[in-house]
Amino acid sequence: MGVSKKTRDSNIELLRIILMVFIVMHHIISSVIAPGFSSKGFACIDVIFHTAVIIFVLISGYFGINLRIKVLINLILQVTFYSLLLTLIGVYVFSLGSSIDVIKSLLPISGNYYWFITVYIELLLLSPFVNKLLVNLSNRQYKSLVLILASLIFWFGLLRKTNISIDGKNIVYFIFIYIVGGGIRRISLTDESSKFLTNRFHFFILLLSLMVLGGGYLLPDTHSLFIHFMAYTYVYNSPFLLIMSISIFCLFRNLSFKNRWINYMASSSLAIYLIHEHPLMREVIYVQPFMKLIHMNPYFLFVIVIAFAIIVSVTCMLMDKVRVFLFSLIDKPISFFTNKIENKIEL
Repeated sequence: MGVSKKTRDSNIELLRIILMVFIVMHHIISSVIAPGFSSKGFACIDVIFHTAVIIFVLISGYFGINLRIKVLINLILQVTFYSLLLTLIGVYVFSLGSSIDVIKSLLPISGNYYWFITVYIELLLLSPFVNKLLVNLSNRQYKSLVLILASLIFWFGLLRKTNISIDGKNIVYFIFIYIVGGGIRRISLTDESSKFLTNRFHFFILLLSLMVLGGGYLLPDTHSLFIHFMAYTYVYNSPFLLIMSISIFCLFRNLSFKNRWINYMASSSLAIYLIHEHPLMREVIYVQPFMKLIHMNPYFLFVIVIAFAIIVSVTCMLMDKVRVFLFSLIDKPISFFTNKIENKIEL
């Protein structure tokens, strides 16, 4: 693919990188520092980081998924590459797992090695049909669809805990977020005065969200009030988390700047997730190191978490450039194969 003379906007690309840093920090906090919301301060901060997955799906909905077989195959190959490579390193270098894990690593999607990737691929496969439905809806019908889905998901999923979307880590909730992202696109404002007002509104929403989290932190420990507070603000299918995610996305959407380096690095941002959250290597990368630091002063510990997440993210993106080069060597046969499939399948 030739390099275009025109550099695309970098606002969303920067957001992708920041979201991956958020995900690294979230995993460190939720898995090591404050599992089960054991630290109120870290748990409240982690709510902010927990917006990352929702925002990623909002981005997909806003720009729309134009499914191509080659893109899907490349994604599966990328996931399998890291799954197999890191499993081999984990088993034969760090003595983690067994040879059975090597076999399982060849099927990371169906094996749910990375839950986000599994659900996102489901969304990719369904996106052509979802798109056709949305295109044919009037604005009024679109709003009705969002309201109906929100009512079903938040009532039956969050409050009643039924299987429709009990934790938001499923295709039902991803389709809903995708539709919300498309709705944001429909009501996008172009004039500067409107953007200024919407920016102020979303900034106010974020400040209000921080105040709510601060109020949650001050809740007494009696009657498990804090745990109940987190149960309705932290989970993916929480309206609170969705509103905060929308505001963060909209603030970045209204930025406009270009930076080739950011765009170049962001193209490898997925590798951050695939590397640091590998089922075996996560123990080496962040679980064991931070187990030794959990008794530190929490303020110093938080600074270390931020610095560590940034270093890991940059390192993973740079490492992925080697993978990109290797994949470029087999690009032609992949393109030939995928073109054959696309000629026989209508999406």
